[in-house]
Amino acid sequence: MGQCPSAPCYHHHRKPPPPPPSPAAQAASPRFCSAAAAEDAAAEADYTSDLPEELLAVVFGLLGSGDRKRCSLVCRRWLATEASSRLRLALDARAPLLAAAPAILARFSAVSKLALKCDRRAESVGDPALALVAHRLGPGLRRLKLRSVRAVTDHGVAALAAAAINLRKLSVGSCTFGAKGIEAVLRSCPQLEELSVKRLRGLADSEPITVSSPRLQSLALKELYNGQCFSCLITRSPNLKTLKIIRCSGDWDPVLQAIPQGALLAELHLEKLQVSDLGVAALCGLEVLYLAKAPEVTDDGLAALATKSPRLRKLHVDGWKANRIGDRGLATVAQKCAALQELVLIGVNLTSASLELIAANCPTLERLALCGSDTFGDAEISCVATKCASLRKLCIKACPVSDAGMDKLAAGCPRLVKVKVKKCRRVTFECAERLRASRHGALAVNFDTPGGAGELQDASVDESGVLENAGSDVVQDDFDDQIGVPDLLCGTSGRPSGWKAWMSALIPRSLSVSMFRRRLRGSSHNS
Repeated sequence: MGQCPSAPCYHHHRKPPPPPPSPAAQAASPRFCSAAAAEDAAAEADYTSDLPEELLAVVFGLLGSGDRKRCSLVCRRWLATEASSRLRLALDARAPLLAAAPAILARFSAVSKLALKCDRRAESVGDPALALVAHRLGPGLRRLKLRSVRAVTDHGVAALAAAAINLRKLSVGSCTFGAKGIEAVLRSCPQLEELSVKRLRGLADSEPITVSSPRLQSLALKELYNGQCFSCLITRSPNLKTLKIIRCSGDWDPVLQAIPQGALLAELHLEKLQVSDLGVAALCGLEVLYLAKAPEVTDDGLAALATKSPRLRKLHVDGWKANRIGDRGLATVAQKCAALQELVLIGVNLTSASLELIAANCPTLERLALCGSDTFGDAEISCVATKCASLRKLCIKACPVSDAGMDKLAAGCPRLVKVKVKKCRRVTFECAERLRASRHGALAVNFDTPGGAGELQDASVDESGVLENAGSDVVQDDFDDQIGVPDLLCGTSGRPSGWKAWMSALIPRSLSVSMFRRRLRGSSHNS
């Protein structure tokens, strides 16, 4: 009736398709050769050639020291860009550096933060090296660190200071020049804001420094003989806010008593000093106080200081087990310093009497650390658990607490996120497990036993640097770009130490542990 729909036509005698050309024939064809050449050209193309040097400099700034050095070897453009954008430089300041210094400083002409460090057993560079630094970097220099450059004299420091008029931070350690060099820096660098002097050998017979610094905000004096020659700088610098005097010989009461009542001093560190209640009681308006290993300071001095410092936020006291500071001084702190946020007590015997006052009068207390207190037991930890509602971090070390007291933390301190217990013989590992389970993983518990170490820690909670390094005066190194010396802050991979901390915060602890176990298994199989 009609035509059927069209259907495919099958040819039973159709010829098979021709075989594909051989690889040799393909390679010989002009079409294949042009495609391969295009692929090779695309692979060899430098896509970074279109990036402006400013953008490359930003990328280099995000890399660690080792990666920056490797990038500078890629091509001449990267070499020039890396050199012109490097702001931090650390040099091995041994004597042979003098021959290479002109080329190095000419290459890194934009450096504003320079460190010269020499091994204590080696001969260091001298005044000619500082003259080269003054000529090449001069006005652009903002930060300078000198370590163990014993051949540098007052004249060399004065010549460098005359050129580095914009210097803002100076750190000196284990050098042999004296007060005249420091005085030249204070005269020539009106922008100086931070000064750190440690083990300066030339101060023994130096005259007192008679120059003040109008913009000086931070002064650190460490392990100095005749450090009192800085008394004029301490008392006459109008903007001085932070003062650290650590392990310096001599009587410091007259210096502290000479500080004006209206001074802006807000942070004070005193460690291993000959200072008494007379010097401490003369201070006022402090917000941060570190008082470590000063056995002549008693409850009377601490109470007088607390009365004059109602804005005190951080208090660290290392009583050295001298029993000169206790409940009476801490009770005055509780009554006068309602803004207290951090309290660290080492070798101080306190009881519930002062703890109750602190909990009642200091509602913003967030960090509490107690170490080596013979009177801090279950009653005191129960007081903390029931009355310190704002507490977030608690550290207990070598105190006579037990499981009965630690169990009270499970129901108390609702904002608590981290507990650290060390060398407390009456606290068991099971108690630490119960404490962590009570908050469903929201509470990090770091626990170790006297005979070993155990840790129950949540990776999302960071370590408290204040509680971990209470009483220490370790100064972090600011320079991570090393030329001529090994990377002080980098591991074998060339990445900075900050990268490791960042990665440890991102990678879950369980994943890192499993990776470590796999590596151990692989090494055992290979062996």
